[in-house]
Amino acid sequence: MKKLFCCVMILMASLSTPVFAKDACTSVLCLAGMLQGTGEEKECESAIKDYFSIVKFNFGSISLTSTFNARGKFLNQCKWAENWPNDINTVYGMMIL
Repeated sequence: MKKLFCCVMILMASLSTPVFAKDACTSVLCLAGMLQGTGEEKECESAIKDYFSIVKFNFGSISLTSTFNARGKFLNQCKWAENWPNDINTVYGMMIL
């Protein structure tokens, strides 16, 4: 019974907490470069893909608002980025590639 309870608690904790295994600061650096017009650098492909792979659904269709919010949370994990996450998300937050 204890094993079942522990498994259920671990499952509930993992479902309720958003997990971003990617590096938000790398994404901020690369997306800030794009925002400033430097284009998409080869070294930034995976960091940019990390950001744009965050897509949220609501009732089976893409929810742009939820996607925008989730991408903002991801970028805001980079504490030193000042206002860059907000600037980036304002431009790219609802863009679906």
